[in-house]
Amino acid sequence: MSTEPWTGDESPPPRWEVFSRGGEVAVRGEGRTPEVAFEQVAVALCTRVTDPSTVEVREEVDVVCDAVDREGLLMDWLRSVVQLMGSRRLRFRCFAVRLDGPRLFGRGYGEHLDPVRHRPSRDVRGVTLSGPTVRRSADGRWTAECEVEV
Repeated sequence: MSTEPWTGDESPPPRWEVFSRGGEVAVRGEGRTPEVAFEQVAVALCTRVTDPSTVEVREEVDVVCDAVDREGLLMDWLRSVVQLMGSRRLRFRCFAVRLDGPRLFGRGYGEHLDPVRHRPSRDVRGVTLSGPTVRRSADGRWTAECEVEV
């Protein structure tokens, strides 16, 4: 799990985590906006392949997704990230997301796989995603999560 120092003066910082849910592995992102939650859940997904802190920002890759609801956008977003990791052998450090109604405009920041620095790194052939949820809590924080098998 990743968190930034929190002073308590404002909303808690963005965070991501990988956890077990009913025997399955799930990824979660949290933030003050749905965009930040989507950015963080993508980082959590990337940890299933390699440690994002070992990835340098050398490339920017754009992703556009369309769906009828936020859960559909979450699924399309994460599938796109996995597809880029597999087909282009990219590894990501961080992301930027903008939501505009039924569209997601995302950007991944990372580099091509370096087998020496990106250890351990799994081969990415595809992803199985299920149980997506995107919700806002009573305190105004957004959470995006789903079960994942890479």
